[in-house]
Amino acid sequence: MALRRKSDRKRKRPAASSEAISVSEEAVQRAVDEGLLIARFAVVMDVKNHIIVGALRHDEPFDPEATALEVKQSLVRLAAEQSDYADRVTDVLRERAARARGSVKHEHDYHPEDLASLDLRNAVYSRVAAQLRLLADDVDYVSEIVETARQDAWGELGGAVEMRLDTLPTPPVRDADYARNRARRIRTLIDVDLAALKQQMDDI
Repeated sequence: MALRRKSDRKRKRPAASSEAISVSEEAVQRAVDEGLLIARFAVVMDVKNHIIVGALRHDEPFDPEATALEVKQSLVRLAAEQSDYADRVTDVLRERAARARGSVKHEHDYHPEDLASLDLRNAVYSRVAAQLRLLADDVDYVSEIVETARQDAWGELGGAVEMRLDTLPTPPVRDADYARNRARRIRTLIDVDLAALKQQMDDI
């Protein structure tokens, strides 16, 4: 009986070979679209923070060309990361899953029944990487991210000032002196709020 069970295992093993298991094209594309959205969000956040830090810490004016270069570099870097993930799925996880036997010990203990899922991940990582490389050379796409990051950065800076202004009591009389000094008071508030925001960025 023992010899027969061993023989059965040998006959079944080819079913868990390294040959790719087909996955749904619709599932792949849906995951790719989600991955690209996440990547775009990550790049916008990174660039926005860089703009804020540059303005507050280094008094740097906004430079659209330098920001566009940063966006391209971020997209290329993310593409390389996705390619590394795809290689790991193919070279390590899939081969390990194909040979695995026994019960699952933890969430990353892949078995033959996980091969379809791993193939899906490989396809998604590979395609996201390819798309990110193309987008890094897409002038319109890069420009759109630059503008979004710029607006978000200025919105965050302006929002801090507006919140400060909203907390101030309304003066009972708006005389000539008030109108004359309004610009100075607003400028003072801006300086205070920008200093506070700079301190927050320094603490990050």
